[in-house]
Formats: sequence, C-alpha cells, structure tokens
Amino acid sequence: MSSESLSFIVQNLNSPPFNCNTSLIAFDLWSPTTLLQQLSDVISWITQTNNIDVTKETAEETALRILYQLKILKYKPPSDIEELEEWRAGLVEGAKRSIYPVLLYIFSNIDMLKQRAYLAKFLVKETHARVMDVQQDSMLIEDIRSDLKAMEVEKEVLARKIEKTFKKIQNLPSLERQMAAASELRLQKERQGELNMQRSEQRDGIIHAEKKLQRLKDQLNELRIASENIDPSNMIAQLQDEIMTNKYLVDTKLSKEIEHMRQVVGELARVYNMPAIDQSDISKLQTEVDAKTNKIMLLEKERDKTEENTDENFSIFRHQAATVERRKNTIAQKLQEARQELSRLEQHVEQKKQVLKSTTGSEVMSAHQFKMYVNRVRDKKGAYKKKKMNIEELQTEREVLLRTMDLLAKKFEALKEKIENMGGEVLENQSISTVRRPRTAAPKSSNVEELKTLVKELMHDLDERREQISVLKKAHKGRQDEFNEENDLVRGKQAEYERRHAQVESGYEELKQMVDSMEQRQEVAVKTIPDLEQQIADVDSKLEVLDGGDPENEETQLKIQLEEEQHLSEQLAQRSSSDVGDLNAARQQMLMWRGLLTMFEAKIFTTKEKIHGNMEHSLGD
Repeated sequence: MSSESLSFIVQNLNSPPFNCNTSLIAFDLWSPTTLLQQLSDVISWITQTNNIDVTKETAEETALRILYQLKILKYKPPSDIEELEEWRAGLVEGAKRSIYPVLLYIFSNIDMLKQRAYLAKFLVKETHARVMDVQQDSMLIEDIRSDLKAMEVEKEVLARKIEKTFKKIQNLPSLERQMAAASELRLQKERQGELNMQRSEQRDGIIHAEKKLQRLKDQLNELRIASENIDPSNMIAQLQDEIMTNKYLVDTKLSKEIEHMRQVVGELARVYNMPAIDQSDISKLQTEVDAKTNKIMLLEKERDKTEENTDENFSIFRHQAATVERRKNTIAQKLQEARQELSRLEQHVEQKKQVLKSTTGSEVMSAHQFKMYVNRVRDKKGAYKKKKMNIEELQTEREVLLRTMDLLAKKFEALKEKIENMGGEVLENQSISTVRRPRTAAPKSSNVEELKTLVKELMHDLDERREQISVLKKAHKGRQDEFNEENDLVRGKQAEYERRHAQVESGYEELKQMVDSMEQRQEVAVKTIPDLEQQIADVDSKLEVLDGGDPENEETQLKIQLEEEQHLSEQLAQRSSSDVGDLNAARQQMLMWRGLLTMFEAKIFTTKEKIHGNMEHSLGD
C-alpha cells in the first residue's frame, strides 16, 4: 500500500472519535490484536453499535461478525479463491495486508457506508427513499425561491432602467417612428435567428446525409468484397445444415414441447374444473400415486429381465442411441436458447440504433468501418507524436534563443557602457529601405511571338541582374575582407585596452594606498605641530633669558645658589643623622638633592661654554 493511503488511514484514526494519536511509524508497529480491535471499533462506529472486545471472543465469532458486517457494507474481497482464503485468514489473524485495504475502503466512503448500514436494518426501504425525495424536493424549493428572489430583484432593476429610458426618450420628436423601427428590427432579428437555426439544421441534415451516404458506400464495398470471396457450395452447405436443424426443431423438439405443453394445459384445466379437494381426496390421490409407482417399478424390472435375455450388443447400441438422443435434445435446447438470446440481442441493438439515430442522427458503424476508424486514429496518433516532438524541440530551441537574447542584450549594454566611457558613441539601427518584389501576374497577351519576345527580354534582364549581382558580390567580398581586417584590429585594440586598463587599475590601487598612508602621516604631523611649537617657544624663552643676562653675574649667582644648596644639604644631612629612624625618607631626600646638584652643575657648565663662545666671537671681531 502506498504511503499516501497509509497517511490517510492514520489521519482518520487520529481524528475523533478514535483519537489514536499515532504516527506512520507507530502505526506500522501495531500488533495484530491491536489492528483487529481497531478494525472492529471502526466497523462498530460505522454500524452505530457497541464496541466489542475481540480478546473475549473466539476467532470464529470474530471472523463471522466482521465478515457479515463487511458483507452488509458491500466490501469486495479478492475474486481468486486462493487469494480469498488468504485474505480471510489474514483478517482473522490481524494481518496488515488484509486489514489496511478494509480501513482504506471504510474511511474513503464514510457517509455512504453509514447510510448503507442504517438501511440494512429494514426489509423495505421505500420510506427512506421517499424521505430522500422529500429532501431533494425541499432543496429544489429553496433553489426555486432563491431564483424567484433573484428574478424579482432583476425585475425591479429592469423596471427602473425602463423608467429612466422612457424619461430620456419621451421628449423626442420622432419617438413613434423610432419605436416602429426598433420593433421592425427586433422582428427581423428574430427572423434572422430562425433562418440561422433552419440553416444550421439543414447543414446538419446535409452532414448526416453525407455520412449516411459514405456509410452506405462502405457497406456496398464490403458486400462487394464479401461477394468476391463467397463460395456457393459453402453457402449451400450452411443453408442445408440450417434447414436440417430447423426441421429437427420443428418436427421433433417443438412438436414434443407442444404436446407436453398441451398435456400440462389439460392437467391444469382438469385441476381447475375439479371440485374442492378434501383430505379423503388427497388420500385417494396418494394411494393412486403409490400404485402407479409400484407399477412403474414392476415394469422396470420386467424390462431389465427382457434386456438380460437379449444380446448385450443390442443393449449397448440402445444405450448409445439414447445417449445420442439426449445429447441431441440438449444441443437443440442450447441452440434454441442461443437463437432466442440472439434475437433478443438483435432487438436490443436495433433499439439502441434507433435511439442513437433519433438523438444524434447517425448510425452505428460496422466492423470494417471501425477498423478503418482505428487505422485513421493510429495514423493520427503517430502524426500527433511527431508533431509533439517537433513542438518540444522548437520550445527547447526557443528557450535557448531567449537565453541567448538575454545574454546578448547584457553584453550589448556592457559594451555600450564601455564605448561611452571611452568617449565613443553607439549608433542605433538605421532604417534600410527595402525593395518590394512585384507579384507575378498573368501575361497580358496570348500571342506566341509576343510571349517569346517577352521571355527574351526577361532573360536579358536576368543576365544583367546576374552581372550586377556578381559585381556586388565582388564588392561585398572586398568589403568583407576589409571588415575582417578592421575587426581584427579592433579586437587587438580592445585587448591592448583591456591590458592597459588592468595596469591602470593596479597602479591606481597602489597610488590609492600610498595616498592613504601619506594622509594618515599628515594627520599625525598636524596633530604633533602644536606640541612642537610649544616646546620651541619654551626653549626660545629660556634662550632669551640666558642671552639677556651678564655671564659673570650669572656664574656668581649660580655659585651662590650652589653654596646655598650645599649648605642646605649639609643641614639636611645633620638633620637626617639626628633622625636615624626615618631612613627611607632620608634616602629619597638624598637622591633628590643629588639630582638638584647635578642640574646646577650642568647649568654652570652650559654658562661657561656660552661665556667662552662669546669671548671667542668678540676676539674674532
């Protein structure tokens, strides 16, 4: 079973009133007992009966109950005997191959099966049929009411339209004449419609007559072909056999049947004319029947004795003759029944032909016509397949061409953009004047000489046109060569342009990186300029202070400061010696004063160098 069918079964089992809450995998893992119980519950739900626990029933009871209910629901089991036995055994055992199709059939026809199970309780279903008819009639009544309401609404709309139209045209001076013309037009249109209908009917009649004529021609051809192959001896033999058969039926079989029917009718008439029968009459008849039976048995015994005394060969022949007679009667009976069935079928076919002729106007085709029709259909099918293949190839080629057109359009846009970027210009398609070819007309004259002259002139014109075409071909060849050379040159230029464009792009990228790095360096330099200017200003101020004073005075001042600092350091040393406990602070203080001493020594050295430089400068001057 397909996965879609299993999904459909699981979906219905998960819905109310079952609510199994299962999946395809879980449903596939159900045990046979669970499957059989679920099938029983589903059938009970359809038949509106109480659920039955299959574990409390015997296998025979479960099988009989389920098979009886499936018979009511008109489930069609397998037709083959072996498959049927296998299906019944699987149904009792809870096999998937037997239960899954039943569940699919039930869930696919729920409403119909519920109605069938409900009607199975009643012997006569006429009341239900009348109820269904009443329901359909009520539905028809509702439809008629809705149609009447719609017609009333449409009537009101038409009345308003007529009123508006009448208000518009009531002041027209030629209203009567126009109304008469409109009525005449309507009559003519109705007449035209009737004529069109008559024409279509006549056309259909002509078509039917042509079809009938063609069919009769085909039948005539068939009869002619059959008449060519007819053997008179075979026909005579068939007729003789048929005559002998009919003679046997009339003389032997039908006469015996008629005699038997007469006897039956006589017996029935005698019984009908008899007075009322009581128990004594019945006893008397029973006695007569017993006597007749005993007499028949005695006669059979006497016959057997006489047959024993006769020759056995004659007995065998009599038995064979009796057997042949019985077979003959049986075959005659079958032949008679077959003829009756044939006549019945011929009448039925004739009725169908009459119905077909009355409805469509055509007749049933013969076997030869049907064969010809099948051959035509086969030829058309082959032609259809070829044309379908050609259409598919054309569609594929169309898709390829559309894709090619898209690619060419994109390439054209890209090429156009490149040409415009290079400073060029793209020329649009120019309209080319086409020379219309004159149509070939009939000759104006039927004179042979004039026609010969006309042909010679045409041949002369044709030669001139050929010479012109050869000259044009040569020019076209030269132009084509020039075009190829120019095209090669353009391709070379384009390749050179692409190469240089790539070089320019690579150089542009390098220059762009250099410019970015230089811009970053410039930003850093711009940010550091104020700091450097401040440092230069500080140094200039210090130099101005140094240049503006007396060097000897400065040296003296520096020495005095140095002595003061040394004196201060000695005091601090003495203080530090007195305060031995704070050793870390003393060390830091010592380091600080040593740095200060180094700074003053550096200043003195700088001042001495500056004084020495000024003295050399003055001596030089």
